[in-house]
Amino acid sequence: MFLERIVAQTRLDLEERKRAYPLEEMQQRAAAQPAPRDLLAAFQNRSRVGMIAEVKRASPSKGLLAPHIDPIAVARTYEVNGASAISVLTEEHFFLGSPAYLTAIKEAVSVPVLRKDFIIDEYQVYEARSWGADAILLICAILDDTQLRHLLGIANQQRMRCLVEVHSREEALRAIEAGALIIGVNSRDLTTFQMNPYLLRDLRPLIPSNRVVIAESGIHTAADARRLARYNVQGMLVGESLVVSNDIASQMRTLLHGANESTQVKICGLSQPEHINAAVEAGADMLGLIFYPPSHRYVRPQQVPALLAASSSLAEPPKGQPAPDLVGVFVNETAEFINEVSELVGLHFVQLHGTEAPELCQQMTRPVIKAIHVHNADDLALIRTYKEVSWRIMLDTPTPSWGGVGTTHDWSIAHRAAQEVPIILAGGLTIDNVADAIRAVQPWGVDVSSGVETNKQKDVNKIRAFLQQVRAIS
Repeated sequence: MFLERIVAQTRLDLEERKRAYPLEEMQQRAAAQPAPRDLLAAFQNRSRVGMIAEVKRASPSKGLLAPHIDPIAVARTYEVNGASAISVLTEEHFFLGSPAYLTAIKEAVSVPVLRKDFIIDEYQVYEARSWGADAILLICAILDDTQLRHLLGIANQQRMRCLVEVHSREEALRAIEAGALIIGVNSRDLTTFQMNPYLLRDLRPLIPSNRVVIAESGIHTAADARRLARYNVQGMLVGESLVVSNDIASQMRTLLHGANESTQVKICGLSQPEHINAAVEAGADMLGLIFYPPSHRYVRPQQVPALLAASSSLAEPPKGQPAPDLVGVFVNETAEFINEVSELVGLHFVQLHGTEAPELCQQMTRPVIKAIHVHNADDLALIRTYKEVSWRIMLDTPTPSWGGVGTTHDWSIAHRAAQEVPIILAGGLTIDNVADAIRAVQPWGVDVSSGVETNKQKDVNKIRAFLQQVRAIS
């Protein structure tokens, strides 16, 4: 297996370096370095997703990526185009990295520099500091709990930050217990090199909100980056898609825009496979299933597994298009019922669209979208009531009955709300007005149901046109 081979080679190289430069000498070299730059502080702006841009010439899974790049020139390009930090491979055999690259890059940029390597011994921590590294990578898959805690402790003594990488639920819990403040969720299995693009979605709820979460691997498109924004990450580590790009600056802008400026789109009230397929193929971010019996868009929970199985595009999305997340819409149901349906259907989020109390939001096993029906500016106080117990706030139009009826509300009020929290704008959105709504409100996301229907049935052409309008402006 690649991981075992890499670690075995690391041990051999490490013994050779220890003979050349004993631990005490390396500790002295580390102590002579100026204070490190703070990687944690670089990602504590919770309103934006930052980027760790990686200088990467090769990898065991992909072979040669960009063997002839100038590492220093690339690092400067990264910094100029908005990188919050720079990752430098120092493993020489499998990744064609070099300690010399790290030292030269540290001198060439002003952002934190991360040593990315297979660190298994405290010697490597001092070594990294002596080379100028501000932070190091610690991989849970190659460290037991004692080693992880010890290396975290040594790094803390050196005032270095650690990006602690996890690949499973067990590793995430170990990292949290060890006190890791920056947790990287790597969607690539280091043993098989297989990708699980939805690992982050599964692990994110386990990680406390006071930790910084970095998404790693498989980030190539704006859609990939937009997906990360749904999971409340603070950063993304990107290497391959940058170094193989013909225009690194443009690729960085695409990813940063996708994560921070691109509007999320939820197509709600789906009940037929062909309409789900159309939404997936058009690039919808979330699919809404309504579990409210009075609605003509209602689907019985027991029907949903067959409905999803019949939706071929959901099982195999178009290339470059990650599968959307599933949102279940409920109105004044019990917590027990909502959680049971969430498990049965495999929901990723729940949308509470009635008069549910904040206490019920806290009983959900899935992140909550809480819909608030805004009559006037006084209703904005409800946002403050619900924002601490909800993943996102949806602003919808007050109507005599629950559900989309195609009526818009005061976008100026919605704009005020969007300045406070990330909101999903709903109510009366159509192909004709969604661009104006986004300009006026600047929402995190938009939700549409009746606006993509003809005669109360979803219209494939309208779904496509709605997504085209949103993507054209955001």
